[in-house]
Amino acid sequence: MADSRYRAGPWPGLTPRGAGLLLACAAFLAVGQALVGPIRQPWPDLPVLGVTALLPMVIAVRLINAPGAAAGVCGAYLLPRTTASLLLPSLELPPLLLVPAIALEIALWLHAGDLALPARRGAWRKRKRPEQRRVTSRQAGLAGAVFGLALGIVEASYRVFLGADPGEWSGAIVWVAIGVTCAACAALGTLLTAQGRAT
Repeated sequence: MADSRYRAGPWPGLTPRGAGLLLACAAFLAVGQALVGPIRQPWPDLPVLGVTALLPMVIAVRLINAPGAAAGVCGAYLLPRTTASLLLPSLELPPLLLVPAIALEIALWLHAGDLALPARRGAWRKRKRPEQRRVTSRQAGLAGAVFGLALGIVEASYRVFLGADPGEWSGAIVWVAIGVTCAACAALGTLLTAQGRAT
């Protein structure tokens, strides 16, 4: 709405500046993926993909400090990139980043108290809003590791589905690559402990 400080659209509740930050992080993600190129083998392509994909999402979550920032960045990147792959068959499909981004969001923002049922009917207790919660270093590291694990499992299956050699994408080397991806993404996730907010 024109007289509101909040913008209506794909990210309701964000100011135009906040939405611009998400789009800038999506452009950063696109540049990183263009530099990395398509992945051909589990090692070292999978850890490199994990780090270059997670960094723009970490920056977005750190600046916006709200649930949905990482998935928003990922979606803003994947929509034009997937459309380009459909229009240009020679262009390889992008990696499956949305499932790991959602896994990151769940691991980062979901707390045990969110799943608790009220003691009696009609007596919902007041909960802290997600934007009021402080992300601890442990939560951020765990969320990064969950992102790396989800990315490794999804990408390995996706590569086999696209016609890669199943022998190359199975066995010990894949699990080593997934383990290194989890560790690298967990270390990168700890950057979320320095909080910030887009206004």
